[in-house]
Amino acid sequence: MRVLFLCSEFEGVIKTGGLADACRGLALQMQKLGHDVKVLIPRYGSLYAVPVEESWSSVYFALGGHAQGCAVRQVVNAEVPLLLIEHHDYFGRPRPYDDGQQAYADNALRFAFFCKAALQFCVDTGWIPDLIHGHDWQTGIAAYYLKQYYQQALPGTKMLFTIHNGAYQQALSAQDRAQTEVYSSDSIACSSMLALGLAHADKVNTVSKGYASELLSEPAANGLAALYQSRLADFSGILNGCDYEQWDPATDIYLSSNYSQSELEGKQACKERMRQRYHLELSTAPLFVLVSRITEQKGFAYLLPALEQWLSDADAQVLMMGTGDQMYAGRLRALNEKFPGRFVFVEGFDEALSHQLEAAGDFFLMPSLFEPCGLNQIYSLRYGTVPLVRLTGGLKDTVRDLTDSEPTGVGFVEPTMQALQEALNRAVTLYQQKTLYKEIQQRGMQQRFGWAESALQYQMLYQQLKP
Repeated sequence: MRVLFLCSEFEGVIKTGGLADACRGLALQMQKLGHDVKVLIPRYGSLYAVPVEESWSSVYFALGGHAQGCAVRQVVNAEVPLLLIEHHDYFGRPRPYDDGQQAYADNALRFAFFCKAALQFCVDTGWIPDLIHGHDWQTGIAAYYLKQYYQQALPGTKMLFTIHNGAYQQALSAQDRAQTEVYSSDSIACSSMLALGLAHADKVNTVSKGYASELLSEPAANGLAALYQSRLADFSGILNGCDYEQWDPATDIYLSSNYSQSELEGKQACKERMRQRYHLELSTAPLFVLVSRITEQKGFAYLLPALEQWLSDADAQVLMMGTGDQMYAGRLRALNEKFPGRFVFVEGFDEALSHQLEAAGDFFLMPSLFEPCGLNQIYSLRYGTVPLVRLTGGLKDTVRDLTDSEPTGVGFVEPTMQALQEALNRAVTLYQQKTLYKEIQQRGMQQRFGWAESALQYQMLYQQLKP
């Protein structure tokens, strides 16, 4: 099948989170399965340094009553054909979605332009896809445009809309709807870019079965439960995959000492290196690590008070890295001062350090308020770092709690300080039971959540939409 991936980011060229990893991983796997795949993303300011071929396409169309145009340029030597929509005013900004503080006020118009340019590109070049695979709110309006304006030009083209995070919807004001040519009597279906995709795509899916079931009711649906329920026959959950070529402790280029399931000595060396680097006390206590965006979604509202109280008594150390909400970041900096040698917060993000923390930890913390799929718990399993997770969304699909007959981690259900503290104490107790801890660690290292299986499930969806 001819498949056009519409993405707002793609790992290797532009990444702000797991969306980029998922788009790249799936696109590559679909190409391996024999599909003719092209990927379209905006050419953000940071992408002007990416080498492109000399030849390029011009695309012209109307949007909001105005003539619009852009260039479409192909990236040189990309793993999968990667095309950039170039429009300096809309996309030639240093960051994809915001200025570092606030979202761009014209985001709805920017990504509506991106979607309409993508559809017009297919018409103008004669490369007519069997399927458009859109990812997250940035591409939801393409489903509306496809049915409203492009049925004659792209008569056989269907659309699959994948929701990676239903909390981000990009609400549409009356002015936004006029500028983006969205005319509908259904106030819910045109309330946001995400709702447009949910209402108008031929099929909709999200990135785990657990999250799919949660989206059918509030508060997880963020006001769209009725719309999800109305699409139930065409709605499913498919777990994201992990790129085990990048995430393998035996070959990871970022680790000072590599290790494997049968040879774990290197893991202890990684742990001691992190302790020395960040001046943690030399100790036999377990090391809890965390790599995360610092947002309410990730559970920081109850993680912070839980840690402050728990670290006053527990024999444990915590080393975390992240960036985000400055209110939470300030409280994390305060914990640095309160618990020297036992708690360290590294503000920012560093790819190498994210791998090194995965290798160094005895436990990985993911107390998410909600988690559509999650990848760090999958990395942690592979690295022998037992995940401690809230059992929600993709976390409950990939981690089995100590109460399971074959546990791979520590889980809790209620999003409260008390439930998290109880889970932390269970983890410390588990760590002291060396034989049981190693059994759970080894079982986790055997788990595999690769793209090959997930891609076959996507292929089944694709085939259901084949003309």
